Formats: sequence, structure tokens, C-alpha cells
Amino acid sequence: MNIDQLNFHHLRYFWAVASDGNLTRTAERLHVSQSALSSQIQQLENQLGLRLFDRVGRQLVLTEAGRIALAHAESIFAAVSVRPTAVARRLTRGRAAVRPGSDVPASRQRA
Repeated sequence: MNIDQLNFHHLRYFWAVASDGNLTRTAERLHVSQSALSSQIQQLENQLGLRLFDRVGRQLVLTEAGRIALAHAESIFAAVSVRPTAVARRLTRGRAAVRPGSDVPASRQRA
């Protein structure tokens, strides 16, 4: 599987369930049905060809593959969670500031 085939919704749902350890509680928190959440997890497992959780009573416990997938998911989410202010700083660093909604530097715009 390559990154183009990765569904980030599946990955986000997996991460949420792994954090809670409980499908029902996670579904309530995410405002989705338990069956929809379960289906998303199952689709991710099918896509990866790996079982990510074992059911122990009412809890879902990560398998070894699930622990590895969770570490990768956390890395992915950390990499893509750039704050808007950080993006703005990068865009304006070394250049004139751009007014919101415009692609013309503020120094060139008329008041």
C-alpha cells in the first residue's frame, strides 16, 4: 500500500479508538454511530491486511500491529498539524506582509 491509498478518516478514527479503548465511547465523542466507526476501523484493517485490535471483554486492546500503526498515526498527525500562525510566519518571513484576502503585499496596496 502506498500513501495515496491511505484514508485519513480511517486513520483518525483508528487513532481515536486506540486512545479511548472503547468503541461506544469514541463513537459518542465523535458523533458517529458505533457501527459506522466499527466499519471504518474494519476498512483500515482490510486495507493494511492487519488486525489492529483484539477485543478483551468490552475493551479494544491494540495488537502489536496496532501499536506500530498508532505510532505512525501519531507521527502523521503531528506532521500535518501546523498552526495557522506558524504558516503565516513562514509565508511572511523575508517578504512584505500580505493582507488577508489579497495576494498583493500590504506595502503595495493603497489605503
